[in-house]
Amino acid sequence: NAVSSEVVDIEAKGGAKFEDIMHLVAGSRGQQAMKDGDPDGGIWSAGMVQGLINDIPTVKELIDRIISEAEEIITARLSGVVK
Repeated sequence: NAVSSEVVDIEAKGGAKFEDIMHLVAGSRGQQAMKDGDPDGGIWSAGMVQGLINDIPTVKELIDRIISEAEEIITARLSGVVK
């Protein structure tokens, strides 16, 4: 995002101190960016789970998928328990 690019630019010049980027990487700035829904508003993290995201379904599609996958698991693994 724009803020991380700015941090990289500052650090690439060499001799950068934390004070030079502190205002950009402040946790409060990242929190505000998340609250505002502004992906360029601050530094934020996504974590490893982002690698497991293959699509962005509608809520209906997501719920239908969860139900379908649950039914498959129940049928395949718990058929002796649930009849």
